[in-house]
Amino acid sequence: NSQNDISTLNSTNIGLEYHFSRFNIGVNLIQRGAKLKRDAIIATAAGDLQAELSGHEIYNYVSAHILYPIKIKERIQVFGGILLGKSRGGESIAKLTLTEYNSSQSDTIKMKPSEFGLDAGLQFGLDYMLNHRFGLRTSYYIGMTNVRDTLSNDFNFKNRTINLSAFVNLKGLWKKKSTKKTITDVISKSRRLLPINALGVQMIGRIGADSSPQSKIAIKYGLNDFISIGLSNSNYLNTIDISARTNYLNKLVSSLKLPLNLVYNSIISIQRDKPVIIDKLDQLSFLHQLIIDYKIKSNIQLEFIPTYLHKNNVKTKLKPKGYPWDIWFFQTGINWALKNNIELYANAIQKVTDDDNSQNSKASLKVGLKYFINSMSLDLSITNLYYLHGTALIDNLGVNDYSENFRMGFQINKIFD
Repeated sequence: NSQNDISTLNSTNIGLEYHFSRFNIGVNLIQRGAKLKRDAIIATAAGDLQAELSGHEIYNYVSAHILYPIKIKERIQVFGGILLGKSRGGESIAKLTLTEYNSSQSDTIKMKPSEFGLDAGLQFGLDYMLNHRFGLRTSYYIGMTNVRDTLSNDFNFKNRTINLSAFVNLKGLWKKKSTKKTITDVISKSRRLLPINALGVQMIGRIGADSSPQSKIAIKYGLNDFISIGLSNSNYLNTIDISARTNYLNKLVSSLKLPLNLVYNSIISIQRDKPVIIDKLDQLSFLHQLIIDYKIKSNIQLEFIPTYLHKNNVKTKLKPKGYPWDIWFFQTGINWALKNNIELYANAIQKVTDDDNSQNSKASLKVGLKYFINSMSLDLSITNLYYLHGTALIDNLGVNDYSENFRMGFQINKIFD
């Protein structure tokens, strides 16, 4: 009703699907749910206090579906069908926040499978194949049955879900082909790592009309063919970043003969000018990334980057969680090489973790152009991101607030062999 702000909950879905006759038959592990928020007034002896009641519920299902696909073009098909889901239980989390005192308390209730009825409904969607192996799917599920056995009709509900997925076609993956197909050597041409014994220097800046300029200077070094390390300093809170990245994970997928490049990236940030509340661990954050590059054409490359970020290593007794913050992000993007020395790129970053610490946007966009001259490169970009240090995502999309929408960025890279 008008007193409650009810919104969707981001969650996960994983499954297997088999093409049988003219149908796609599949099983899935699905999470569904919703968030609720409303203002409240708490009456005390000292007077009325402004408060906020919030919370969310997560429902876990094992589901089965049967879909009828219709091919529209070579790479595009639409589908429709039915889905049945059996509950595996869930979680109901309620939170009371006293807004004037910045304090809160929460409670979690485990819901049993017996509290849920059968979830049945219709599913419609579209598949787009990037190539013969990888594809993207978007679908909409319309629940037709009430799903809570313990609620009256006035309070019961049906599930509605928008789903975005990436999938892999496993057909023929382990069959040996009689003819060999030339695969582009993504690893040797990747600019994610430096060559062995090469030294790289970066100068990065970002400016906007209403915000103070941000700057960063970095030095990187190629230890060997699959490990690069780096050290940088940015002006935000005098932050020092210590970084390391490796593409050693490529050995795990080399037998698949796919144009993939896997890079693990790790960063430790030390914000030396950050005020210390508990101890110096307040100033410490770290980041882990798995960078997945997939070349769909000789000059076009997709990237998928799940990112885990931990801010502030101090453990306190603040409720319900307080510090530290463990936040997940997901980045996706595309790089298009117009020529050997000109490259266009665009990427988007979405904050995946659901929490109440955000004051600003949970998503970002960046578009830019790279120009290469021998061992130097120039990068010009437009973005709504602000900070430049290695763990800046948690400040850009996590907790801090800023007013501008877009900023100009530039980056100069020089490699010394």
